[in-house]
Amino acid sequence: MKPPGHLRACLPGAVLALAGMCMPAPSFAQSPGPLAPGERPAPGSTEAELWYGMDQAEKTLRQSPLVVRDPALQAYVEGVACRVAGAHCRDLRVYVVDVPVFNASMAPNGVTLVFTGALLRMHDEAELAMVLGHEFAHYRQRHSLESWRTAKRTTAFLGTFGLVTWGVGLPIAGELAALSGVSALYKQSRDNEREADRIGFDAAVAQGYDPAAAARLWERLLREERADTTHRNRAVFASHPQTAERVQDVRAAAAALPAEGRPSNTALEAYRAAIRAHRERWLAAELSRRSYDTTIQAFGELHGDPVPGFTGLHAFYLGEAHRRRGRPGDRERAAALYAEALAQPDAPAAAWREQGMLLRERGERVGAIDALRHYLAAAPDADDAPVVRHYLSRLEQTP
Repeated sequence: MKPPGHLRACLPGAVLALAGMCMPAPSFAQSPGPLAPGERPAPGSTEAELWYGMDQAEKTLRQSPLVVRDPALQAYVEGVACRVAGAHCRDLRVYVVDVPVFNASMAPNGVTLVFTGALLRMHDEAELAMVLGHEFAHYRQRHSLESWRTAKRTTAFLGTFGLVTWGVGLPIAGELAALSGVSALYKQSRDNEREADRIGFDAAVAQGYDPAAAARLWERLLREERADTTHRNRAVFASHPQTAERVQDVRAAAAALPAEGRPSNTALEAYRAAIRAHRERWLAAELSRRSYDTTIQAFGELHGDPVPGFTGLHAFYLGEAHRRRGRPGDRERAAALYAEALAQPDAPAAAWREQGMLLRERGERVGAIDALRHYLAAAPDADDAPVVRHYLSRLEQTP
C-alpha cells in the first residue's frame, strides 16, 4: 500500500526471458472471480505468468538483508494477517521489510510485505488489521491482474526493471520493487481501491477490531501528506482516492455500524509490545530519509500519543528532526525537546550530547559541560566519544 498499500506487480529483469512477455497482447480474457482459498491460476494463463514472476522474486527476497529476522515480530504480523484473511491464511507468506516508508502490499501469489515505516506510524493492532484487510482485498479480488494486463500493453513496461527509484526517493531493487509495486507503472483504479477499503474494513471489523481505527490512521496520514511542502512524497497517494475523501468514507463506514455491540478491540498493548525492540532503530531510519517536514509530522504524532517507556525517545527524535531541518525557530524547538527528553527515564544518551552541543553554541558553558559529561558517562564507547571529549576538554579549559 502506498499509504495504505496496494499491489502493483512488476517483475525483475530475469523474468523478461519468458516468451512473449513484453509483447502487447491483442486481447485478454475476462478477469475471473475472487480467488478461492488454495486456488492457483490455470497453467498457461496470463495470471499464471504473473504468479511465476512473483514466485521468482520471492526466492530472491527470502535472502534479502532488508527482511527483518525477528521471529516474535514475524509471528505477530502473520497472526494479524491470518485473522483478516481467514481461510486464505495458508496461502500467505508474510515478510516484514526494513524500509522507512509507509507501505504494505499483498502480491498475487500471496507474498505479503509490511514496511517498517508503516509499523512505526501505526498506533495499534486495529490499524494494522485495517491495512492488511485492504491488501487482502486486492489479493482476493485479483486486482493486480488488471494492472498487469494493462502494463503489458505499454511501452513503459520495457523500462521498469532492475534498480528503480520509488515515489519517495528511495532506491528499491529487483525483487522488492517486483513484489511491492512501482507507482509510476502500476496504479489500481480508484474503484478497486474503494472496493478494497470496503472489503478490508469488513474483514477487520468481523474480527472484533475497532471500526474507528481506519479513520484514525488515515487522518494522521492526511496530516503528514499536507505537511509535505516539497511534494516529494505525494506520489505515493496518487493512485488512491483523495485522502480527505477516504477519511470521510471510513468515518461513514464506522458510523453506519450499530452502536450496540460495536467492536472496540485495538490490542494497543499487544502492538506496542510487538514493535518495542525495533522502535528506536525505525525512528533513526525515518530520520535518515531527510524528508524533515513529513518526519516532523510523523514524530509529532508519536510524541502526542505517549507510549510508556518511549516518551523521552520520541521527544529526542522529534528534536533531532527539528535540529536537522534548521529553519528559523527549529533549534530553539530542538533544545526544548532535548530538555523534555532528558526529564524522562528513557531518554537516549544522545539527548545529552545534543543538548550539550546546543548549549555550547549558545555560550552556556556550565550547562554544556554538565550535559557532555552525562553523555560520556552513559556512552563511553560511542563512536563519537573522542570528539565529544575534545569539545569537553576545551570547555573545561575555558575560563
